[in-house]
Amino acid sequence: MVKFSLLMPYPAPEPIERIFRLVERVEKYPFDSIWFPDHTLMYPKGFCPDVWTVISALSTKTKLRMGSAVTCPHRRHPSIFAQMIATIDHLSAGISVGIGAGESMNLDPFGIEWRKPVKKMREFIEVCRLLWGGEKVDYDGEFFKLRGAYLQIRPKRYIPIYIGANGRKTRELTGEIADGWIPICESPKTYKKNAEEVISSARKAKRDKPEMALQIYTAISDREEDLNFVRMYPVVMLLGSLKKIREAGYDVDIDEIGDEFYFKELIPGESMENKLYELIPKIPVEVSNDFSIMGNREECIEKIEAFIKAGVEHFILINIGPDPKETLRIYGEEIVPYFRELRD
Repeated sequence: MVKFSLLMPYPAPEPIERIFRLVERVEKYPFDSIWFPDHTLMYPKGFCPDVWTVISALSTKTKLRMGSAVTCPHRRHPSIFAQMIATIDHLSAGISVGIGAGESMNLDPFGIEWRKPVKKMREFIEVCRLLWGGEKVDYDGEFFKLRGAYLQIRPKRYIPIYIGANGRKTRELTGEIADGWIPICESPKTYKKNAEEVISSARKAKRDKPEMALQIYTAISDREEDLNFVRMYPVVMLLGSLKKIREAGYDVDIDEIGDEFYFKELIPGESMENKLYELIPKIPVEVSNDFSIMGNREECIEKIEAFIKAGVEHFILINIGPDPKETLRIYGEEIVPYFRELRD
């Protein structure tokens, strides 16, 4: 059965009580889970509370499964993180952990080192899983070293780990050790191609393939002018993955961007915003449409079906609808039940 979940908006609505009200609204519909970005800074500028504190508070208020999309291995030691997640698992209806390689906006302004992020992510995951096992742990890694370490709390359930892999090395790591794959901004063509790397890596490791998920922008409206207003959001993410645009078959003259622009290495501020506004018009509307789920109800269903054919098993929706309440309602009352009935 195909899953449908929601990624909470970030920067978050202020005050925090509005996040709670949004989760209450989501609970009215048959979504599988809710996920939260994990940022200290974010573009556009706004309110960025600590996501794990928010999840912990929500654990006493919702029966929905929650997760992060995604946490990095640099800002917290895995022992602290493992204890925190085990504790939240006792409070909640279940927790999933999304992990990514990291990005400048959350690290460089604070002087946090992030060399060899893929290797560090592997060690971080290994240490967390060992500590969740409940035994004393000896670990001699390049980044983390433990001697007779153990936690006096264990999760109630198995904690699935998803990797937000958007590059070859991280996709291979996903296949080797992760429970799920959650890239962001793929077209059906690029998703199918990149999924093969994940599946091939799992096969080599003699593992079942991870759950094939996708974070994707979505908006529903019958008015084209309303959709034009939100089409910039997937483009902003794609500017950090120019290779994907070419892999999707678009002959876009963006060579002048080159190494000058890489989203993961940018820090929110006036210079970043000016550069984004300069580059966004260079990407045609067709690209934004291909790497998102936008249109009227029927068009969105067709796009979801195309992604399912490409291998997506779990949609983590980023609701950027011009009327987000209406987009949520149509998904909750019409689209999600449609796909459930289709496959039940």
